[in-house]
Amino acid sequence: MAITTKLHYKVIDLKLGEQGWGTQLEDTINQQAQDGWELVTVFEHQHEAQQVGSGTVHLPALVTVALIFKEPA
Repeated sequence: MAITTKLHYKVIDLKLGEQGWGTQLEDTINQQAQDGWELVTVFEHQHEAQQVGSGTVHLPALVTVALIFKEPA
């Protein structure tokens, strides 16, 4: 018989500054770990914007890092 564990998930969409991005990322991960959250995955999220009179374009200023955490329910 398998034992099932219910989990809660949390997503943090973090905009990293050009300077100190490593520290900012580490601080966020460490704080979540102290609060009982386990890091599942991280990925870059490239936001897009619609400009008047043109198609959808990627704007470098709208790049964030999405961190996904889990904890037992």
